[in-house]
Amino acid sequence: MNKGLLSLSALLLSSLYVNGQTTFISIDFPNTYTNTITTGLYTSNNRSGFIHQSNASINYGLFGPKSTGFKFRWLTHDNGAVDYTTDTDQIMYLDNVGNLNMKGTLTTGGNVGIGTAPGADKLTIDMGSTRSAINMVSDGDAAAYSDLKFSIKTTTGIASGKPNMWLVSSRKDGYFSNDLTGPTLEFYATRAISGGYFAPLLFKANGDVILAGARNAVNGNVGIGTLDTKGYKLAVNGDAMFTRIQVKAYSNWPDYVFGQNYKLMPLQELEAYVKENNHLPEVPSAKEIEEEGINVAEMNKVLLKKIEELTLHVIEADKRNRELEERMKIMMEKLEKIESK
Repeated sequence: MNKGLLSLSALLLSSLYVNGQTTFISIDFPNTYTNTITTGLYTSNNRSGFIHQSNASINYGLFGPKSTGFKFRWLTHDNGAVDYTTDTDQIMYLDNVGNLNMKGTLTTGGNVGIGTAPGADKLTIDMGSTRSAINMVSDGDAAAYSDLKFSIKTTTGIASGKPNMWLVSSRKDGYFSNDLTGPTLEFYATRAISGGYFAPLLFKANGDVILAGARNAVNGNVGIGTLDTKGYKLAVNGDAMFTRIQVKAYSNWPDYVFGQNYKLMPLQELEAYVKENNHLPEVPSAKEIEEEGINVAEMNKVLLKKIEELTLHVIEADKRNRELEERMKIMMEKLEKIESK
């Protein structure tokens, strides 16, 4: 019985393909519901295929050219007319190069569940109770590298120079890190209208973390505990601990204070300045520190200069004291001689 039905179905399909008829030929199976297997050619949109219908739903496996290329199509519809001219009832299709397109890319809805029932998100994956992963494999070079993309669907209204797509890229060409020693992980964005890139976060093959990118990428600043970096490369709102801080070589280091041509401010002028301003010359005031903070390198330079100036004052005072002591010694010797007479 089954072999006969399959043979008949094959005969009907081959007959339809040869003759290009638009009529339907049905075979009724005894069941609670009326089930039919139908072949058909719909010339208006160049669809043909194998159709299975039941009272509860209508399910189609449609194949043949639509627009361009072969596609195998799955459609479903609750009781009612079948939509042959649009993709409203389409669930998914498999194209001639192996791409599987889900309903969400065609109309609306259509969530996917892997290892679990579909949830509210487009894709839900249940990894189970054992360790698992999503593995993206590629050569990671200029011709083949792995990207995870976050794209903006509606780009109208995005200002020039703002990101229109963020990417996480595993690659061996070191595009933004300039590292060709091994695979790198690079976070970057393409910029709307103006072109170019943001490349703020790079992981080099030796484990270095770089907060800047090559290729003339635009790079921002880093804020920790604050949203406003005040234009500085790093802004920290809170405490920080270091075992060592190395400041690069600073130009115009104040050793010139000990030069023969340096004019030291007299102590009387210094006293007058302090009385009027309540802080040393060149040292920021309390108000300036509160508003702008402290430049550590510049402050160390200023403090060293003040220490060197103070040292000169101490040396000068020591000279005067020794001169006074010498004079006092001579005077005491003269007095002793006078008294001894």
